[in-house]
Amino acid sequence: MKIVFKKRTYNLDEQEQLLLDASFFKSGSVFISDWISNKQEFLFKTSGSTGESQNISITRKQIESSVQMTKNALPLKGNEQVLICLSPDFVATKMMLARCLILDLDIVLVEPTGNPITQLQIQTKIDFVSFVPLQIRNILDAGYSEQLANIKNVLIGGGPISNRLEQELSHFRNKIYHTYGMTETVSHIALRKLSQASNSKYFNCLEGVSIKVDGDQCLNIKGAVTNDLEIQTKDIVEIRNKKEFLWLGRKDNLINTGGVKIIPEQIENHLIPVFSERNYPSNYFLFGSPNEVLGQKLIMVIEGKLPDLELERLIEKELSTRFGKYHIPKQYYYLNEFKRTTSGKVIRIETAKLALKI
Repeated sequence: MKIVFKKRTYNLDEQEQLLLDASFFKSGSVFISDWISNKQEFLFKTSGSTGESQNISITRKQIESSVQMTKNALPLKGNEQVLICLSPDFVATKMMLARCLILDLDIVLVEPTGNPITQLQIQTKIDFVSFVPLQIRNILDAGYSEQLANIKNVLIGGGPISNRLEQELSHFRNKIYHTYGMTETVSHIALRKLSQASNSKYFNCLEGVSIKVDGDQCLNIKGAVTNDLEIQTKDIVEIRNKKEFLWLGRKDNLINTGGVKIIPEQIENHLIPVFSERNYPSNYFLFGSPNEVLGQKLIMVIEGKLPDLELERLIEKELSTRFGKYHIPKQYYYLNEFKRTTSGKVIRIETAKLALKI
């Protein structure tokens, strides 16, 4: 395994020199050193999108199990080149490093940016990479579709993917997957193919993972990656069979307005064309504001400087036609900027508090 950064190649015993040239990679270098020294337990940090970020202890055995599952699913071969383009603080990056260490894959390292493709030489061949949705959006908007299509295996994780983005990626000839997973499951435990006209909305669990739901229809996960312990999530899902499930939304985001339960993620995607028509970026979400009469009042928070009454009219027309009156926001709030995690996930509660001034 070797690491390439800005046309220079580093061996594993040249970590100090690498950090002089790439100081942003410090936590990644620490992980590599810990792995080589046969460390048995590692601290991984959760994203903090639905609560305070916390450290979780993950064993070497769990990491090895996760790597083997990914190897079998893609599959991956020794000496292939892996692009590392997310913050080394992320679980996704540490797991990419683990795959490289265990499977003898070479690393092409770039600084974490909104469009990592711009840092690559045209002739650089990439076999495997993990992006967040925002990076994919930036890559396509900047005209780098061909470079993206030349990457053999592409994982997209860290958040939901819009219908618009799915449609664009469905025409790609390479393998592009939306991933499902979390820190507690040591990266992804299920994949959903987006490219080559695959229209399935269902995630397919990797080998060795078993799933079920609790009374609230929230996903429960068990496998070698969880030390054979059950991990109870707050993700509301619909299970199709022993291996496939449809992600519907987060229990944390569930809105109960006048006795009607609304999963906001289910309806937010339907509004993308409405926002596009008004040349708005698709940065918005539905939220339940406390209300004495309804329990929760449905509101919409939009990332924008000024109110747009025509946009609101179009939203109401779309939602009333597709869902009904209970799914129409009672009020709209506009913010210059949403609160986000370092990986780009919108922190809904904190953003809503800003909008509501509470």
